[in-house]
Amino acid sequence: MVSSTQVNFNLQALLEQLSQDELSKFKSLLRTVSLGNEVQKIPQKEVDEADGKQLAEILISHCHSYWTELATIQVFEKMHRVDLSERAKDELRGITRKERQPLDVEEMLERFKAGTLGGYNENRYRLILKTKFREMWQSWPGDRKEVRVMAERYRMLIPFSNPRMLPGPFSHTVVLHSPAGLGKTTLANKLMLDWTEDNLIQKFKYAFYLSCRELNRLGPCSFAEMVFRDWPEWQDDIPHILAQAQKILFVIDGFDELGAPPGALIQDLCGDWEQQKPVPVLLGSLLKRKMLPKAALLVTTRPSALRDLRFLAEQPIYIRVEGFLEEDRRAYFLRHFGDEDQAMRAFELMRSNAALFQLGSAPAVCWIVCTTLKLQMEKGEDPAPTCLTSTGLFLRFLCSQFPQGAQLQGALRALSHLAAQGLWAQMSVLHGEDLERVGVQESDLRPFLDRDILRQDRVSKGCYSFIHLSFQQFLTALFYALEKEEEEDRDGHAWDIGDVQKMLTREERLRNPDLIQAGRFFFGLANEKRAKELEATFGCQMSPEIKQELLRCDVSRKNGHSMVADLKELLCCLYESQEDELVKEVMAQFKEITLHLNAVDIAPSSFCVKHCRNLQKMSLQVIKETLPENVAASESNAEAERSQDDQDMLPFWTDLCSIFGSNKDLMGLEINNSFLSASLVKILCEQIASDNCHLQRVVHPPRPANLCAFSRGCFATFARLVTCPPLRLPKLVSCSATTQQWADLSLALEANQSLMCVNLSDNELLDEGAKLLYTTLRHPKCFLQRLSLENCHLTEANCKDLAAVLVVSRELTHLCLAKNSLKDTGVKFLCEGLSYPECKLQALVLWNCDITSDGCCSLAKLLQEKSSLSCLDLGLNHIGVTGVKVLCEALSKPLCNLRCLWLWGCSIPPFSCEDLCSALSCNQSLITLDLGQNPLGSSGVKMLFKTLTRPNGTLQTLRLKIDDFNDELHKLLEEIEENNPQLIIDTEKHDPWKKRPSSHDFMI
Repeated sequence: MVSSTQVNFNLQALLEQLSQDELSKFKSLLRTVSLGNEVQKIPQKEVDEADGKQLAEILISHCHSYWTELATIQVFEKMHRVDLSERAKDELRGITRKERQPLDVEEMLERFKAGTLGGYNENRYRLILKTKFREMWQSWPGDRKEVRVMAERYRMLIPFSNPRMLPGPFSHTVVLHSPAGLGKTTLANKLMLDWTEDNLIQKFKYAFYLSCRELNRLGPCSFAEMVFRDWPEWQDDIPHILAQAQKILFVIDGFDELGAPPGALIQDLCGDWEQQKPVPVLLGSLLKRKMLPKAALLVTTRPSALRDLRFLAEQPIYIRVEGFLEEDRRAYFLRHFGDEDQAMRAFELMRSNAALFQLGSAPAVCWIVCTTLKLQMEKGEDPAPTCLTSTGLFLRFLCSQFPQGAQLQGALRALSHLAAQGLWAQMSVLHGEDLERVGVQESDLRPFLDRDILRQDRVSKGCYSFIHLSFQQFLTALFYALEKEEEEDRDGHAWDIGDVQKMLTREERLRNPDLIQAGRFFFGLANEKRAKELEATFGCQMSPEIKQELLRCDVSRKNGHSMVADLKELLCCLYESQEDELVKEVMAQFKEITLHLNAVDIAPSSFCVKHCRNLQKMSLQVIKETLPENVAASESNAEAERSQDDQDMLPFWTDLCSIFGSNKDLMGLEINNSFLSASLVKILCEQIASDNCHLQRVVHPPRPANLCAFSRGCFATFARLVTCPPLRLPKLVSCSATTQQWADLSLALEANQSLMCVNLSDNELLDEGAKLLYTTLRHPKCFLQRLSLENCHLTEANCKDLAAVLVVSRELTHLCLAKNSLKDTGVKFLCEGLSYPECKLQALVLWNCDITSDGCCSLAKLLQEKSSLSCLDLGLNHIGVTGVKVLCEALSKPLCNLRCLWLWGCSIPPFSCEDLCSALSCNQSLITLDLGQNPLGSSGVKMLFKTLTRPNGTLQTLRLKIDDFNDELHKLLEEIEENNPQLIIDTEKHDPWKKRPSSHDFMI
């Protein structure tokens, strides 16, 4: 006897409809159908003597239910009793619809007749899933062609679904990851559909779809109960199925929705499929290969859960799902609109808003945008303002779905309440009990279900989800923005929903990143025009306190200091509002601002910064490959550089740069680690060159040499920048330039007579470029006072030309030649120029220039004479004992005018301190001495301290390294403080290598 579940229609009632002759014919035909051997085991006599009721009992007890159902329908059709076969089919469809998914009975019957069904339960299961996943695959609104293209693109990356790959061993685990709504579940559904249609390259006998959002609601159970909970007819086959793990595919969808506490997935791992465990433990055991180690796994997850997954998955393949690519979005717009002109206008409008365009990688958002803009165009309205912000677009979509005066205040409040509850709980799916908790009936949600704003799960009828996470975030913001009714006790239901202030805190945004976009939408709903639009459609009033609540939100500052991440968030929020007065009031607090710009951030930044009426200093960082033209290109190819991104972004960059002409208090601009194209620099230069610009300093600090500050094509444009009359302190760092471009810069240096400081650090100053620069510096119209040529590949030969410059230059007072291999010969040439009375140089930086004691001899000779040089940096040169000695002798001479001497990291030994003490005893000009990072030892430090205890010393700053700070040194230090209170001693306790003071700081 075969153990079987109940047949899924009333077999006895159907057989009792047959006459005696028809019943005999039914028995005879039953043995002729496919796999008729099922009844061969039943004694013929029992079958012949049975009436309708008895025959039904015999078939149910001896034959598999699956065979009995299909064989009965086939025999009824052969007997031309269509009424009975259709009745059986209807009952079969109705029961499976209630239990799982409607069964494709006709397909099952055809395969049954053809004898291709194989195992009964396996094929029943496969056909039920085929119907289920085909319906899910077709369930989202709008045209599906681009979705199919996207699915096919990523399906080809999955080893066991790529038909071009040869069969063979594949990675057991594949992880699809992306933010919400980009197609992970769609791909998982397509994979299951492919399995039901036998379209996978790797032939799995079984495939199981495990939805974490459903599993999350299960209590402790066994692995078998978890997998087969909807398939009771397979209970007897479970051991046989699980024993073939290498033939099983598990699709684990929505791993991030599991909601397991940290560490729960790797605790108490289990390999027994009959043992009761919490669901997270069972899934963790499967992923960790403790359970069914040979099974194939496909996992989908949002990025937030990737960290936990990496601890579990064994050698997975990670595939990032990016949703619609740009060409997919363009094709989708063309298909949705039909009219190419309208489609491309709508597409360009979405593209002009980088944040909205980024959201458009989700197919559902593309549908929202197309639906909204097409309706506006049909009404003859201008759609451009709608795409200015995401809030404006989503609000217009919501209002366009209902007639004005729809009077759906209660329904909208209920929907927004559910959205907020789900977002705070980090859940994208709502269940029946969630509705009950806030007193909402399904009928309240029907207007939104009918318009695909809210969607009911086709499998779990009591589950609801929003069309996209971003729309749930928008409705959450609406929950806070709507005016509270007098009888409404929002907190009474929303026990798990924080207030506005909590939503906008840094801590909550880190804990729950989904709140970030909700906060931006909340600012967007502060706009008065949008409030009126919502009121006209739904009759809802916005809270009059919304702006005051926004002003109370401390999203931009922490402990009095602006934080980059928080400032970026503040600018995005203010941009969404499009309320000038609100922006002015918030931005008035900023006197200094640091902006890290990419394609998404530039629009909010340009909108907000122009309202910073008290701004005095701005720091910019333009991030690589995000703003237009960030790839270096030749000037001859300038037209090719102007991409579509360029056209979209340049207006915002122009708007941002306009502040240099409109804000009279803005004096300083610093550009850090930036990648600026010719077009961007040109716009910057034009704004700085305007008569209204009050900028006095533009600084570009040194950076690693492998980064390019400017493209070759913009070097000449930068040369134009230094001709701007108000500009005094430009810096051009890490740039490769041609001879002609150096010529352009030289002409600019001559033209700008107010230019006082130029930093050309980290540029390779080739021979021709160097000659042009030296010629310019000798020109009588060049009034440059400070010049940095740090790390410009200068050699000792260049020093001869520089020496000539020092003799004739009327204004040059500060020169930095650090990190160039000048050597002793180069120093000798420089000293010859410095020795002339006409030389005005006061500060010379020779840090890390390969100088030895011979070079110190040349410098010592110069210092003993009457020289203009007052600051000398010799740090990181191995000058040796002799070098220190000759310098100290020079310091002892009465004509020595040196006020600052840096000998940081020069390997000065303890016994050289005797020479230093001698110099300090008689020198009356030195105020700064840097001996940091030298092994002076306790004895050397002791000698120096004893010398400094003498009163009336001129030294004001001493830096040195103390390895052993003992009681004797402590007493000497107290005595120094008493006798020379003006002296500050830095003992290099904190980060000495990062905070090395040097005269090269004069360039900033």
